[in-house]
Amino acid sequence: MRDYLERVSRQPLVRAIRDQGLELLKVTPGERVLDAGCGPGDMAARFADLGASVTAMDHDPAMVAVAGDIPGITAVTADLTTLDRPGEFDVIWSERVLQHVHDPDQIVGNLVRALAPGGRICLVDVDWTGLVVDGVDDDLTDQVLGVFRTVVANPSMGRTLRRRLARHGVVRTEVKSFLGVSTELAEAAAVIPVLDERVIPGPAAWFSALRAADEKGEFLTALPVYLVLGSA
Repeated sequence: MRDYLERVSRQPLVRAIRDQGLELLKVTPGERVLDAGCGPGDMAARFADLGASVTAMDHDPAMVAVAGDIPGITAVTADLTTLDRPGEFDVIWSERVLQHVHDPDQIVGNLVRALAPGGRICLVDVDWTGLVVDGVDDDLTDQVLGVFRTVVANPSMGRTLRRRLARHGVVRTEVKSFLGVSTELAEAAAVIPVLDERVIPGPAAWFSALRAADEKGEFLTALPVYLVLGSA
């Protein structure tokens, strides 16, 4: 998992989304920042570099151990479904977490309650239902992507972020959308698990068709990602 997260972090689309989030959040030195679902701590490190007081949380102790080695970060193993830290943070960042959880609304509510008055929250997630792949037989593509969407707990999460914040009283929001387009299989597979046979088991015919499309210069994939900034 760490290898996958590190590959994703290097992608231009992910860097652009994170840069946009930082620009919107306008974090200042001394602010209390929570990176909720921190992974190896890439964003937590960026917040620390801005002079913030950073708490990085993840349910995976291995990820927490990696993040904890970054200077200026307090890393904690935690379950966001039981987070109970009302009003403790000026800024909250949560990236590509809610698509995986059983009760995303509970977590969003916990995060909103953790905001101090005037705080800002930024949620980032993918809409896997909007993933398209071209260059491969349509029936095979529909079959494989249909199965993949059942593996993700909340495949349409990205487009639902704004209304989930609104349900918990955050009505001052700004929405940004990004479309990650790739015409190279290796580049796309670094971000999209269903294109990588090392990550997701799938029909041999699927991966053979992907490689054939790539070799003929016919491969294309596009994936929508949403960023929503909310202000308490």
